Amino acid sequence: MATEIKIVLALTLALVVTGFLIPALHRLAHRIRLVDQPNHRKRHFRVTPLTGGIATFCGFLIGATVIGIDWQSYWTLLVGMVILLITGLLDDYVDISAALRLMLQVAVAALMVFYGGLEIQSLGLLFGEAHGPVLLGPWSAPFTIACVVFIVNAINMADGLDGLAGCSALVIFILLALTGWLDGAPFGLVAISMILAFSTMGFLIHNMRNPFRRRASAFLGDSGSMAIGFAIAWLAVALGTREGGAVDPISIAWILIIPSMDTLALFFRRLRLGRSPLSPDRAHLHHILLRCGYNVHQVVHSIHFMVLATGLFGILGWVFHRPEWLSFTLAATVLIGYQYFLANAGRVVRWHRKRNTKSLSPAQPPNCAIAADQDSG
Repeated sequence: MATEIKIVLALTLALVVTGFLIPALHRLAHRIRLVDQPNHRKRHFRVTPLTGGIATFCGFLIGATVIGIDWQSYWTLLVGMVILLITGLLDDYVDISAALRLMLQVAVAALMVFYGGLEIQSLGLLFGEAHGPVLLGPWSAPFTIACVVFIVNAINMADGLDGLAGCSALVIFILLALTGWLDGAPFGLVAISMILAFSTMGFLIHNMRNPFRRRASAFLGDSGSMAIGFAIAWLAVALGTREGGAVDPISIAWILIIPSMDTLALFFRRLRLGRSPLSPDRAHLHHILLRCGYNVHQVVHSIHFMVLATGLFGILGWVFHRPEWLSFTLAATVLIGYQYFLANAGRVVRWHRKRNTKSLSPAQPPNCAIAADQDSG
């Protein structure tokens, strides 16, 4: 079979299998209670199956098999996704402790580093050519593990509105595939990125709001968000550290900067408040935008645009040889600026509410609070 036909078939199957499995698993999910129950922290008002993660992984696996992925080179990706998928399923079903989840995330990251040979050893020319590359030395393994665990949790924490985490992951997978293609990466890396993108697309058919679907009919669950988060981290490290690769690490960081800035700012906020960095709250970027009066579509699509724009900014910076120190300075400015924004989020919300109230006619009631039909994915 011609390579082009295999690629088209693999991508199509990844999308179709995922899209078909989600409704096929609905009845089973309700029977075994693998569902998300509404509560005081969530904005959906009906029991929703947590079948997105299982279906997305199955679609990915079938697509990868059709295209002929050599798992000998990518076995740590497969094993890590399976472990976190099972971990997430247990958490979705019985609520396992955050400490156990963290331990298993560290375990799969360590597997990837010590047995898969994927390790961030250099951060590139962050301070200019005169100072040379920033080398991590003995800190490279723990730094890589910390980065992987961080990205897994960043994607997991972004799963708060219909289509938010899934479509953000879709954009990131496509950007990683584009980066690998431009950098002449092995076919397997680019193919895996695209197959994951198409299987995620199959999930979004049931999770993304559209004129024919007012609410998501399935969620990723912790199983899906953690497995997808690990796949993103694995691919990012693989592309940024591969032998013979030319892409600089800071450009890869730009692809991940939107979910990273939100999670990093919240980690620091929770630590200041004396809480666990993994504890839930309602101070994410999407929560703030909702409280400003924007609806779910506006919030979700705005964040997706940010992910796409910042990712392309990083890729174009690498393609056109922008100095790495400049990219690093701009990235640091974004991270620090968001910290300031989060610290003053209350003022931003009050300003938006005041402006929205003034813009309404006297006959219109103020509608600055979060709309009642805004679900949480």
